Amino acid sequence: MKNCSKQRLTNFIHFGIYILIPLFALVSCGGNEEKFVEKKETEDTIQTKIKPDISAEVINNIIMSIPSPLEMATMLKDNGQGYDANLLNPSTNLIKYNTNYKVAFNIGVYSADLGYINIYEKTFSAMSYLQNIKELGDEIHIGQFFDFETLKRLATNTKNYDSLIFISTDNFNKMDAHLRTQNRNELSVLMISGAWLEGVHIACQVAKLKPNKDLTERLGFEKINLDNILVILNAYKNDKYFAQIVTEFEKLKQIYSKIDISYQYVEPETKEVNGQLVIVNKSKSTVNITDAQLKEIISEIARVRDLMIN
Repeated sequence: MKNCSKQRLTNFIHFGIYILIPLFALVSCGGNEEKFVEKKETEDTIQTKIKPDISAEVINNIIMSIPSPLEMATMLKDNGQGYDANLLNPSTNLIKYNTNYKVAFNIGVYSADLGYINIYEKTFSAMSYLQNIKELGDEIHIGQFFDFETLKRLATNTKNYDSLIFISTDNFNKMDAHLRTQNRNELSVLMISGAWLEGVHIACQVAKLKPNKDLTERLGFEKINLDNILVILNAYKNDKYFAQIVTEFEKLKQIYSKIDISYQYVEPETKEVNGQLVIVNKSKSTVNITDAQLKEIISEIARVRDLMIN
């Protein structure tokens, strides 16, 4: 890949899959409000009846603070960790997702899997995951924002893996943004939660087999992201399905509560880069995590993830 393409990819991954599309008009279906109907009679209630305990603005800000699973996958690859398809949610699990809530959560899971596949340039393996995301998206009326035909074409050529990442990530953003414009934030929250859990699960399984200092510390810092995930999940805790998820994530939080993260403030440095003045943050955060704590996190993440995808 050319240097400019590498830089473009790095910048895109840095911003992550959770950045909202600034102009919602880009993803709206004309000016008419969509009439949302449940895909079938299920345990979850009509989405528009669920009112969060916090504002949509707060939820959006929290979501934007959560790193993309692409960052974790990139870290694994950069550290020399090999690709392992066995870490992913099997594409055959698709038939298990028979409620809107399960659909939304596992769109997030499959999106994280797709990101992992794309980072490792396993474009042929991407086909079934592209198909699953498209089908699940159709179930909750956001599949029109997933450009399946273009992605399928890109997946047949390994030279197009950077474009595959860009377009699939952009499509995820569009689906997420459309849910927000239709006041279906609870489904967006589930998508983000599923993507986070799957990204951490993949990293945990790698750490279990081939632990290293950088990966262990990164998993320790996920304590912060888990806290943020719980804030937005708790906003809908009056719903039975969300209450169940909160209960499971709270068990994970209890384990993470034993991990200490310290922050050391250092005066920022100002320097000139390419003729422009840049402020460099010199402050440092340190995580203290033991091997026993890491083992406990790996085990609990696997348990919760298994519960959510089955």
